[in-house]
Amino acid sequence: MKGKSIWTVCLKSSRENTSDEYYILLGSLLESTTLPEGYKLGLKDIRYIVLGSVVPELTRVWKHLCSKYIQAEVYEINALSPLGISFRVDNPSFIGADLIANAYAAWQKYRTSSIIIDLGTATTIELISQEGMFEGAIIAPGIKIGAESLFSKAAKLYEIELVPPTALLGLNTTEAMLSGIIYGHSFMLDTFIAKIKEQYSQLKPFQTILTGGMSSLIKPYLSEINTIDKGLTLDGFYLALGKILNQ
Repeated sequence: MKGKSIWTVCLKSSRENTSDEYYILLGSLLESTTLPEGYKLGLKDIRYIVLGSVVPELTRVWKHLCSKYIQAEVYEINALSPLGISFRVDNPSFIGADLIANAYAAWQKYRTSSIIIDLGTATTIELISQEGMFEGAIIAPGIKIGAESLFSKAAKLYEIELVPPTALLGLNTTEAMLSGIIYGHSFMLDTFIAKIKEQYSQLKPFQTILTGGMSSLIKPYLSEINTIDKGLTLDGFYLALGKILNQ
């Protein structure tokens, strides 16, 4: 199954929005988007939909949207999908769809044991072996969540824009917070990656992959990363659809 991405959009998740509201929003975004020459895309042109959700309320909303407005086959990807991934636990259903998509994409694209760091709402770290064994995962507060907690809980601190820190030791409050937030997260990640490589050394060599919206901000402060792959999650869903359709 071969193809390429022609349009992506990032929407803020809201449990308050209905399927009708999301349908109107998607339609208006598509109408206002200039696609590459030779491509046309409307909601009625969609043949397959891959759904991966970690918010049950929104899963129901999007399924309703798909069934009501779009005449397409819907495939929900999760740990129980027939992708060939094996797990260290008997019941992997608790593993999020984003972790499955990242693991499957890394397994298929890099063909070696992969440590995947996804900088989203939560920061996740996972390991999949060259043989497709999901070895486990780590879930930590995301960079923005950690920063927002700092801003809201410390009376004398204030909200700042998350940008590269100018020094390890800040000379004012803003610089000091940036160092703690950015360097602190990068030190945590480097330590986790080093420990994974040490404790799972039998699986080497490792590909260490960074993905997620904050990748470009954090990458310069990490010493253990081989590559940034911002499209890893979407690639995982796309490759998973191809696997399922070809079975």
